[in-house]
Amino acid sequence: MSPTIYPPEFLEKIDPKFHIEKGSILKTMLREIAKTPLAGVYAVDGSGKEFAVTILDIYKGLVVMKPETEPPGGFSSIIGTSQIVVACNGNSKMQFLSNDFRMHEDGVLMTCALPQDLIVIQRRKEFRTLGPSDEDFNFVLSLGAGQELLSRVIDISDHGILLDLRLDATEVEVGRYWHSGYFERPKFRSGGIDLIIRNVRPGRALDRIRAGCELYNPSKNVLKDFESTRTAIENARVAGRINRWYLSASWCE
Repeated sequence: MSPTIYPPEFLEKIDPKFHIEKGSILKTMLREIAKTPLAGVYAVDGSGKEFAVTILDIYKGLVVMKPETEPPGGFSSIIGTSQIVVACNGNSKMQFLSNDFRMHEDGVLMTCALPQDLIVIQRRKEFRTLGPSDEDFNFVLSLGAGQELLSRVIDISDHGILLDLRLDATEVEVGRYWHSGYFERPKFRSGGIDLIIRNVRPGRALDRIRAGCELYNPSKNVLKDFESTRTAIENARVAGRINRWYLSASWCE
């Protein structure tokens, strides 16, 4: 199976605050590649001719990479070109344009120039909390016609949530709305919650998929339920009683 890589963001949609100061580019890159060495290399023209690399190091002003997949046009097609490099982890996406891609003299590794501009995009504005390992806790998706689908809460912020669900159980695509979903635990359930899917990625198992969602036009009650759920989980984890996290969630009262 091909490694999972993530496409670049459109420059015009990137907040200027995510651009790293020039003097901090090297240090920031070393920190980010230590978290996520796997990256995707994308054609500047958006032609979809991407391939995967593992970023090994930065040496003498060059980014040193090991190709994990071959470029669609072969390695000779990118020699001397400029490419967009993207590395994504659970919290951020590092993206940069670099030029002069070359094969190393060993014929195995590749290099490119250290970028002059580096972007590190935070995936969410709010602090994210990992969901509890609680098999009784679900987010229930309402699919219409009385159909419902249980999903696991991977993490949650005050305005967003990452859900894990069965692959092919329902259509999952960026921009899709899920209306009237709710948190559920035995004897308790929250009010209706509307979500919009912002990103989609593979799950850890082959038969799972993950959907990063944002609240859609939330009411005050929905915002309260989300904030209290995240806070309850976080506080219980800090206090060492994560198995009783739900006792302070507003919808479990």
